[in-house]
Amino acid sequence: MGKYICGIDENGFGSILGPLVVTGILVDEGIKIPEYIKDSKIFYRNRNDFRKLEEIAIVLYYMIEKKLPDSPYEIYKKFTYSQCAFEENICEKNISSNFRTLNLNQLLSKYEDFLKESDKLKKVKLNLMCPYFFNAFVDKKNSKFILNLSLFCKTIKGMEEYDNTKFFCGKIGTTIYYKNYLCYFLPEHEIKTINENDEFSFYKSFKRGKNFEIVFYKNVENISPVSSLASIIGKYIREIIMESIRRCLNIKEEISGYRDKKTKKAIESIDFGKFKKECIIRNC
Repeated sequence: MGKYICGIDENGFGSILGPLVVTGILVDEGIKIPEYIKDSKIFYRNRNDFRKLEEIAIVLYYMIEKKLPDSPYEIYKKFTYSQCAFEENICEKNISSNFRTLNLNQLLSKYEDFLKESDKLKKVKLNLMCPYFFNAFVDKKNSKFILNLSLFCKTIKGMEEYDNTKFFCGKIGTTIYYKNYLCYFLPEHEIKTINENDEFSFYKSFKRGKNFEIVFYKNVENISPVSSLASIIGKYIREIIMESIRRCLNIKEEISGYRDKKTKKAIESIDFGKFKKECIIRNC
């Protein structure tokens, strides 16, 4: 089976500051993704690797739009769906208007082999959930697992026009059994369980004559290069959002937003001013 592949992964699930980002990338099954695009945790080890993330984001934009983007904000607006409960959207208010990558045309030469696969890249979509909606969802006695899976399913729905698609998803925690959740979040689908174990949970899905496979893999980025690509663009979007948040709150240090000492210390000294704390900080 398989005419198309969609890699889905998340970024920011365990953070305390900034949004949860779930990314889906849909491609023709035969796409050739270069070897240097590996596990995003290897591809992006520290902030010195930020330009590598940016280069891939620019290349993906070029592959879809057939032109170079003018700014990081243009990439963000093209690929990202988000909601904001407040008048000023702190996540995008101060996204940089300049790339750190200096020579964009030279970049096209560097990634010439990948650009040859442009016609096989069909769709890139990111779903953002900011702390305000994250907190509201969990406060209704939902778990972070349910929230994350709901965004995975939302991403699947956004790719449904492509028949014979296999969805490669990262396992959420140690969960093995997903069928009941899939039936709830994808009510128009008929879900059939194929296999469920510690390494992967495999389902077939049918909707109005269209056939899909949905598989949750442990360490999905080691299984699917497309999921690695999804995680890379997800990391980039989350990083430029974090930069916007830091600028809005006048945070000088490049904190990660995760639950490390540096982030927690910075949060203690934040003057939120006109911005709402519940828009920025997660309760869990």
